[in-house]
Amino acid sequence: MRIFLKKINVDIKGIIYICLASLFFSLMSTFVKLSSSNLNLIEIIFIRSLIATIILLPFIYILKIKIKTNLYSKHLFRTLIGVIAMFLNFYAVSKLPLSNYTIISFAKIFFLIPLAFLFLNEKIKTISFFYISLGFIGVVLILGYEKNEKGLFLYYTSAILATLLIAYIKIFIKNISKKEGNIKIQFYFSLNSTLVLLIPFALTYSNYFFKDLFFIALLSIFGLLAQYFTIEGLKNSEAVKVMPFDYSRIIFGCIIGVTFFNEQITAGMLFGALIIIFAGIKLIKTKHLT
Repeated sequence: MRIFLKKINVDIKGIIYICLASLFFSLMSTFVKLSSSNLNLIEIIFIRSLIATIILLPFIYILKIKIKTNLYSKHLFRTLIGVIAMFLNFYAVSKLPLSNYTIISFAKIFFLIPLAFLFLNEKIKTISFFYISLGFIGVVLILGYEKNEKGLFLYYTSAILATLLIAYIKIFIKNISKKEGNIKIQFYFSLNSTLVLLIPFALTYSNYFFKDLFFIALLSIFGLLAQYFTIEGLKNSEAVKVMPFDYSRIIFGCIIGVTFFNEQITAGMLFGALIIIFAGIKLIKTKHLT
């Protein structure tokens, strides 16, 4: 595969990497959904963090990355926010149709730009506010077409709060990444998450744990692969050229949802998704997704 990728255009290579990342993100969400039928979320997040830590250790050794940090308090803060975001995110995945969750998760870009303005002092073009508003209209349309089922408000609230926290984490990481490398940041997050959840995991441990360990291992691996291909995609080409293809995750999510979970795609969902995709791509084109 590497030989094949070396022969093609750099931008095409970046697009392929981003599409692969989207596929792996969708597969990760799929296995979160499958695992949650028997396991509680603390078990899923704990073992995912533990496996990620174990996988990253050899890279730290081979690349001779220094573990010592002067930013441990910042890493710990990021961990606490990240664990809450992961809990809300996985809760939403476990309760909502995969297709609905995938579409709603793209609302993070509409939080990301105002947060960049507040915390990074980045300038925002006036037209960006129009596309942000348009994106939220797409989200409202999807919610408006949903049946008024018990618990649905809580599930969607969890999904939207998760996207807000994930957007904030991206801004926070952008600050600390000026002093810490990518692998080091991921390692501290995985390690700290494991330590933070160790006691809750011991208290909530279930008999199903080892039975579903394979699913959790897969979602951990898919998560790391998704992060890897995202970084490679952005490294190989400009974000403005490749990130619109991140919306292929909506296609993967809908295909998996319909095929394996018997989900239905409604006209409201489709219309709302098209608005979110249009507004999101327009925002990317204004170079606000870095």
